[in-house]
Amino acid sequence: MEGKLLEAARSGNVEALYDAVGEDDSILQKLHSCGCVETPLHRASMFGQAEFVREYIRLSLISAHQLSQLNRDGYSPLHLASANAHLEIVQFMLEFVKQNFAVVEVCMKKDRDGRTALHSAMVSGKIEVIDLLFVNYPDAANEVTFHQETVLHLAVKHHQHEALKFLIDQKLGSSVEGLLNVGDREGNTILHLATANRQFQTVEYLVKLQNLNVNAENSNGLRPLDMLFVDTFNSYDAYIKETITHVGGSRSQVIPTDVQTGLQQMAPTNVQTGLQHSPADTSSSLSSQEEDDQNTKQKWFTELRSGIIVMASVFATITFQVALTPPGGMWQDWGSNEATSNTTSSADSTHKPGETILYDLDRKKFRGLMWLNTQSFFSSIATILMVLQAFKVDSFAWTLGLNCAYITVFFVVVEYLSIVALVTSKNVFNSPGILMSLIFWMMILSAALLSFFLRALKLIK
Repeated sequence: MEGKLLEAARSGNVEALYDAVGEDDSILQKLHSCGCVETPLHRASMFGQAEFVREYIRLSLISAHQLSQLNRDGYSPLHLASANAHLEIVQFMLEFVKQNFAVVEVCMKKDRDGRTALHSAMVSGKIEVIDLLFVNYPDAANEVTFHQETVLHLAVKHHQHEALKFLIDQKLGSSVEGLLNVGDREGNTILHLATANRQFQTVEYLVKLQNLNVNAENSNGLRPLDMLFVDTFNSYDAYIKETITHVGGSRSQVIPTDVQTGLQQMAPTNVQTGLQHSPADTSSSLSSQEEDDQNTKQKWFTELRSGIIVMASVFATITFQVALTPPGGMWQDWGSNEATSNTTSSADSTHKPGETILYDLDRKKFRGLMWLNTQSFFSSIATILMVLQAFKVDSFAWTLGLNCAYITVFFVVVEYLSIVALVTSKNVFNSPGILMSLIFWMMILSAALLSFFLRALKLIK
């Protein structure tokens, strides 16, 4: 019978509930009184079966204490409904416990991780559920989990930015001051977590709040800005660094040498650990600012290297395609080429299927185009091979790869203009509109190449 009720609760089959009660009107109360760890109420709350929950509570006559019973996974029905953002069920349960004067008991009931229903709601980020739970018992927002996490910690850890803003801006009021700088079990404040998870929108929001300590240190002596260097190759680092330093944030002057051993436990689970520091007693150890510069340079180098490889790959593909299908197409049949009969010998006047039409029409132009295409193709391949071998900005492979990239761009541009001239009128570039746009884009291209060169030069230096 218990198995049938659990299945009925999952699917929301109220008729099966009525049938079970009809056979044994005390069956529901027995499930709770015998200490059953997984009741149909838990199952229905998890799957959002609101009508089943209402009828189950009405028919079972359970107490508010039984309503807060934890299942085998350590969650009460209200926890399950809150975590899964089932607003109607949460609202009905809160009304039920208010009628039984048990709001405090149910709302403050903690699951196996020490989370209240409000904590669970912060994980799902459903603002309506958060609002409902907070209105019924605001003091739950001041509770911490067994890992010393506040509701704000959970919102940041689970990337619930809107829920975080809602709670801070509209609900917590002056009490938010006591939560902003609270550390979790590892001493991480919400700014530590937002920075470590590269939540630049959340960081930007938090640093504007009054009384936020942007230089708070966690248990390992790390400040929020230090968390960027847990993973030094994230594209959001520079933006977050600028945001925090703009309001007075800085890195720790001295970072303990034993931080490396505890870094895996300190960092959030979805952040890779990669912080490297030289021993403090080594003469070659760098200052924090020098490390920042080196990490920034390495990040730029990695991104630039990847971009060059992608660009060269695209150019190689395009030029290979031009070799397969040149402008003008291919001959589709056997026959004589009347257009060239006056200038070629009788041995050359016939064409074969698959041969290039342009070659027969104007061999000089065809050879010029193929020469440009060949230079573009092989310079692209050379760029890829050289840059793939470059792991340092001062390596010979990197310098040669950059030069190959410049050459590739030059030949691709010239080849494009040659193709346009071939497939259109010879005077096409005399058109004022085309000529002006050509001059404009040549200026943009020159500026882009110059910027590219200067950035690469900055990396080398």
